[in-house]
Amino acid sequence: MKKFISIYLILFSVFLFSQDSQLVEIETNDGNIFLGTVIEESDIGYRLKTQDGIVISVPLASIKRVSKIETAEVDGQVWRADPNKSMYLFAPSAFPIEKHKAYCRDFCLFFPSYNRGFGNNFSFQAGAFVFPGMPLDQVPIVLSGKFSLPQVGPARLATGMMYVNFPQEDNAFGLGFVFGTATFGDRFTHFSTTLGWGYGRYEDDWNFMDKPILVLSGNKRISNSFAIVAEYWLPPEVDDPSNLPIAISGRFIGRRIAVDVGGFFSKSMEGIPLPLINFTYHMK
Repeated sequence: MKKFISIYLILFSVFLFSQDSQLVEIETNDGNIFLGTVIEESDIGYRLKTQDGIVISVPLASIKRVSKIETAEVDGQVWRADPNKSMYLFAPSAFPIEKHKAYCRDFCLFFPSYNRGFGNNFSFQAGAFVFPGMPLDQVPIVLSGKFSLPQVGPARLATGMMYVNFPQEDNAFGLGFVFGTATFGDRFTHFSTTLGWGYGRYEDDWNFMDKPILVLSGNKRISNSFAIVAEYWLPPEVDDPSNLPIAISGRFIGRRIAVDVGGFFSKSMEGIPLPLINFTYHMK
């Protein structure tokens, strides 16, 4: 237990908070993108002050899309929010996917999924575990949902569930996870604690675990285009938690694309850590 508490404190101390603000992104019909603060908005267009301090005018007739962009000012630089703030590597944060926004994600190459926000609080995921050589009629299907509550004090809370259906002739077997998550911090640097109860279904029988799984997750933003993401799962009744792997990854952040490159590390592992690679594409 002392080793487990030490891991918790180390992770928590790493993930400090930043202060966020907001800019506007204007995409024109010919594909140009302008990012800045709105000085004036009228019936004929926008006047923007860019990050370089240049004032530009964009005619309304040439504008394809206007989007509010969440940013933070750090040491005089403007950083975009992480497009993957609703998830860490596999575990959820309490932040929702915003209304009408969606992304496609591939976890460790074998778990592609589609993720979408409905309203400002509900997020939905549909995916499948796809392995080479597996017949399509035997591919496990994954469905999950998350409801994010308004922020209360320093924490934002969410609850949700995941269900994995394993195809059989009678379609009688499935596993799942019901969870509650508390996230501390902002959308740039945050830390989450999740408690979840696993459950299984066989025919009409549903069985829940007696004790919860604890998940510790964190996202530390390093620059506008890079973050460090960590995740640690602790099942109940484990004799030595320090033997369990911790997933650590570097996250490369683009305007619509994010890539996680890292691995699973444990003192009981020998040789090269098990690699971890995730790809995310945020749709327009």
